[in-house]
Amino acid sequence: MLRLVLMCCSIGLVLISSCSKEDEPNVENEDIFINEIHASGPDWIELYNAADETKNIGGYFIYDDVLKKYALPANTSIPAKGYLVLNCDDSGTGLNTNFRLSSTGETVYLETSSGKLIDKVTFPALRDGQSYGRYPDGSSFLSVSGNTSQGAANGDTQAPAIASTTRTPLVPGLADAVTVQVGMVSNAGVNAVKLFYRLTSGTFTEVTMTLSAGFYNGVIPAQGTTGKVDYYIEASNTSGKSTRAPSNPSNTYSYLLNTDVLPSLFINEFMAYNTSCCPDTDGGTNEYDDWIEIYNAGAQPVNIGGMYLSDNKSNPFNYKIPTDNPTATTIPAGGFILLWADGTPTQGPLHLDFALSNAGEDIGIYYIDGREINAYTFGAQSENVSWGRTLNGGNTWKAFATPTPKASNN
Repeated sequence: MLRLVLMCCSIGLVLISSCSKEDEPNVENEDIFINEIHASGPDWIELYNAADETKNIGGYFIYDDVLKKYALPANTSIPAKGYLVLNCDDSGTGLNTNFRLSSTGETVYLETSSGKLIDKVTFPALRDGQSYGRYPDGSSFLSVSGNTSQGAANGDTQAPAIASTTRTPLVPGLADAVTVQVGMVSNAGVNAVKLFYRLTSGTFTEVTMTLSAGFYNGVIPAQGTTGKVDYYIEASNTSGKSTRAPSNPSNTYSYLLNTDVLPSLFINEFMAYNTSCCPDTDGGTNEYDDWIEIYNAGAQPVNIGGMYLSDNKSNPFNYKIPTDNPTATTIPAGGFILLWADGTPTQGPLHLDFALSNAGEDIGIYYIDGREINAYTFGAQSENVSWGRTLNGGNTWKAFATPTPKASNN
């Protein structure tokens, strides 16, 4: 409860007039600041010493949960006008904190060894490659930056930061032009946003994006042929700083233009409320996980490696089936495959990174380019009762009090 109150009263992000002095502990400046935060992995916090002498901060506490404060090792020091980087990896040893940071945003606190609060920062959601920091170091102005400066000066101004990148249509065809739309954290000071694209490892073409209704827009023309389209975004500001999305220069966004005939696969049966039926033994013990059965109605085997499973029709690219074990991911003609929706893909190629909701949602299988092969939207489910087609691949659905995973529904 204390943490929620502190967060609601956090300076600069949310102003609530009802916050009292009792709700909001005083922050007493001791020239040690939470100077920069990176929360999109690997997570880290940079501390800055604004004083003219070295500061010993051994025994100081840093935390995002008042019940789990992490004490810095004895004799930890920061040189005058210098920096100290703490790795937030949940290991709880040395300069590695006992917590990770949330990329959706939260509050971080810094206290002396006597428990006096000397700084706190509430940071917003951060994308890959972005940080939240003070500009300049130790100042009261905090902002999202498209570039990080771990263990070094932040400078006087931040780099432009990209808040969102979308494309329409999400799954284009050969004849479709694709509109890429970019939202910035702030358009102030932004002087150029550019889109770069190429087809099948060709030369990148540059498109200057135009600002409309708060978003920058650029168009990749219809390609008219099959292949892979790669693209990325660059934004620059009047201070001469620039940022890129994706942040890693070796990565790009991409989509596949494909004309393959879609295989005859069906979401055939599933269980979204498994407590004692149909155990998953891949983890070494019986686990009663959600599962999805897919039926191959075709006359040829189908390897689903590289295809996608999703529990959200608006996101066909939710989870990509691994391609490194075709024996496990191939469905024989007229046969079935069982996928465990257990949120533990490390258990094998047939384990998904999401679970199903017994209150109802979508299930879909999508081709390597994102085209829908088959999808189904279901309602609330009963415990240990599956829901499936009858007959296999048919249009009629019913409850199965005796489920038939990886076997005919007939």
